[in-house]
Amino acid sequence: MDELNPNGVMVASPLEGTNGASPPEEDAQLRETIFSYVLNETDPNRHGVIRQLYESWDAWNDEHFARSMIVPLILLDEPGQTKCYGMCSTVSGFGCSSQIQLRPSILEGTLRDLREGTKNPEGLQRFLEDVLLHEMIHQWQFEVSGQHDDSWSGHGPAFSAKANEIGAKLGLPVVGRTCKKRDRKNGEPSPSQWPHNVRPEGYYLGAHVPPSEDEPKRSPASLEAEKLARRFSVDEIRAIANAAIRMKGEEA
Repeated sequence: MDELNPNGVMVASPLEGTNGASPPEEDAQLRETIFSYVLNETDPNRHGVIRQLYESWDAWNDEHFARSMIVPLILLDEPGQTKCYGMCSTVSGFGCSSQIQLRPSILEGTLRDLREGTKNPEGLQRFLEDVLLHEMIHQWQFEVSGQHDDSWSGHGPAFSAKANEIGAKLGLPVVGRTCKKRDRKNGEPSPSQWPHNVRPEGYYLGAHVPPSEDEPKRSPASLEAEKLARRFSVDEIRAIANAAIRMKGEEA
């Protein structure tokens, strides 16, 4: 699975029994049947986003993975924690192997690093598809290479090498060897947020606004004060503060 840890990076958690072996024939047939149904039977007006995701997966499987993978089950579905962008799992809800879940609210621009953006539909779609590309590397790790990078929560040398191989084709800067700072030279970005953290400025059309590394971390008190300032006038805040001081004095 892929989820964001407390530092806001995507973490892969492969299930047991994945060593790069191809899935059973019946399993592969079911996945291909779902793929065919999505492309040929669904309504493009109602299911345009999911069709586009499957089409992107198919194109990237050919372009970046030498057509080595079998299409997974791709879902617009809540993948766990509220900060999580996507998950790659070796077992699907349908019972077959390989599932990629992408958080649908990405398209609404309501997640962290998106909520302050422009909400540009094309920019949000690009962001969503980059999450899919990230998860495809995890699928490749599970089903083809067998190198899970377990010691690095899925974002170690194997993931980084594949991300940089794809990134070279896309003209993107390299990411570091692993998600650990000690393994990244000269301030190289972490592979955990690839490709979002190496896309050129403007690629997401203003929809993605990551926090500036230059901004000092704010204390909880400062954040609460900002919330109060949005809701109350200066006099109201002063009255609230005085009441709190009196209550504290009485408790003492």
